[in-house]
Amino acid sequence: MPANRNILMRIRTIDACLRNRRKHWTIEDLRQACEDALYDYEGIPNISLRTVQRDIELMRGDKLGYFAPIVVRDRKYYEYSDPEYSIAGLPLSEYDLNELSSAIDIIKHYQGFNKIRGQEDILTRMQDQVQMQRTKRQIVFIETNRQLKGLHFLSTLYEHIKRYEAITVRYHSFRSARETVFRLSPYLLCEYNNRWFLVAYNNNSNKSHNVITLALDRMLAVEKSDDEYIDNTFFNPDEYLGAMIGITRNLHSKPVHVVLRFDAEQAPYVLTKPMHQSQLLMEKKPDGGIVVSLDVIYNMELEGKILAFGSHVEVLAPRLLRHRIAGQILTAATHYRAREGDSNVSR
Repeated sequence: MPANRNILMRIRTIDACLRNRRKHWTIEDLRQACEDALYDYEGIPNISLRTVQRDIELMRGDKLGYFAPIVVRDRKYYEYSDPEYSIAGLPLSEYDLNELSSAIDIIKHYQGFNKIRGQEDILTRMQDQVQMQRTKRQIVFIETNRQLKGLHFLSTLYEHIKRYEAITVRYHSFRSARETVFRLSPYLLCEYNNRWFLVAYNNNSNKSHNVITLALDRMLAVEKSDDEYIDNTFFNPDEYLGAMIGITRNLHSKPVHVVLRFDAEQAPYVLTKPMHQSQLLMEKKPDGGIVVSLDVIYNMELEGKILAFGSHVEVLAPRLLRHRIAGQILTAATHYRAREGDSNVSR
């Protein structure tokens, strides 16, 4: 049964007492310390000797992984045989690391997953360690889109992938007037730019190697199907995702050699935060600008990334990408010029 907050609070109190070697601790002293702690924090008035004895046995054993070296001296006083021991200083066991690794896969995007069965003990212990050092000041903020649709499918899709189960997905693309029903063999869950995507084999298609990417926020329903699950013999996930910026690609598309020139204002940012793992510095300009190269799949995310730098970047190669970016910039400029005399534009 998972250790609850009250048990962990008593264990933490016993640990603090036994680390204080200036006092000899009887079982009654430990009981009183636990009672005081629980009353202050939870308003619980009475702790029995038997409860504290069970807590000590729990600390000595392997259930929580503490293996605390608690001994009784002179048949009366409780202490740690190792004066340096503390439950707060324990490293995670190999078992904990394995369990934690599975839990982290699920917890990464918080509210999207709801199946964390079997990790309650470990997560409670982690929470307890954080509680010992917690302040009311927020130190870390992780960007997430809490209004994004489709996050409730994360747990379901995760389980289907783990169990090698084929699924049926009702899907409504932005580009379609009606919904589509896909029969899929799901392979990967991927996150990009605060959106989640499923990479799967399309069982609907007669074409071989038909791997598609679907956005979770466009899914209407996900159900297990009786179709045969098609194993992923088509691509290596690291290579498939590592060859591109973003999530959009054709399975058979190959990386292109992209050459970009950045001005002096953006050069430091591009050097300290590369656009892609393949980025290489080709040249440093006398004015402080730089020329870099990327070997990436040509997709809309690549175009969006380049356009985000505005006038600070110029595409030198390939020619097709240069023309695409130039065309979009000229179109945008046309929109702005056309509205210069529009009275509806705020001044």
